[in-house]
Amino acid sequence: MKLAFIGLGNMGFPMSRNLVNAGYSVYGVNRSKQRENEFEKIGGFVGKTIKELANEMDVIMTCLPLPSDVEDVYLGDEGLISHGHENLILIDFSTVSPNLNKKINNDAKVKKIKFLDAPISGGTIGADAGTLSIMVGGEKNTFDEVLPIFDILGGNIYHIGEVGSGSSIKLLNQYMVSAHSQAVSEAFVLAEKAGINLELLHEILSVSYAQSKILERHYTNFISVDNFQPGFELGLLHKDITIVNEMAATYNVDLPLGNKVTDLLSEALESGLGKEDMSSMIKLMRDKVK
Repeated sequence: MKLAFIGLGNMGFPMSRNLVNAGYSVYGVNRSKQRENEFEKIGGFVGKTIKELANEMDVIMTCLPLPSDVEDVYLGDEGLISHGHENLILIDFSTVSPNLNKKINNDAKVKKIKFLDAPISGGTIGADAGTLSIMVGGEKNTFDEVLPIFDILGGNIYHIGEVGSGSSIKLLNQYMVSAHSQAVSEAFVLAEKAGINLELLHEILSVSYAQSKILERHYTNFISVDNFQPGFELGLLHKDITIVNEMAATYNVDLPLGNKVTDLLSEALESGLGKEDMSSMIKLMRDKVK
């Protein structure tokens, strides 16, 4: 089976590397050619255009930062749908709207191309370890066909239902991630002002009802070492919560907390925190109480 992976970023690179290490022949494509060079050094293949990959591969996976990137790669004139062959399987790991998933799927069906939306959760640690949660929408037969690939990339793999259903659940996940991130930021800033030992606070919260993966991630990997080099950029979380709000509007659901968090994330972007890790929301909170 010939595989390709488009988007060798913080998530895509370790995911594609795990496929190479599992013995697959994988072609990589990335906007930064330096990443392609790194991919070639670990046993991947490079040098083909998206158009060529669409003609030659059996399965093509994408992991891209923005919905506009996804739309261009799939639906552009030089994209995967235009040049894909019958029975080509396309898997998108990006976080985009269910409506975009359905738009891609509708165009894919015309060409008899198979499409799965398969957004992921677990961060760079999960991508490295091959323990991601993968939420898949699309035909069950197609899901079963590529399940061995998912098994290499993830530890918790779910077939949700029709195309777009995976993205719907991922967006709910991102909504809660944004809320938890804000709660951690506020709690630890308040603790700092109150003179509470943050290490002790983390220890106690970790065995109390406030425990969460976000608390553990943000404090241990970022806040405690005062290093906010991104595992997941704050700007991408802002993008995700914006799509969540669009989803809520579709169903006429008001998200009071989501609206407030969106405003704070927008403020953080304006403060220049967009390229830092999402845990850097604590910096905005610190600035607010100076």
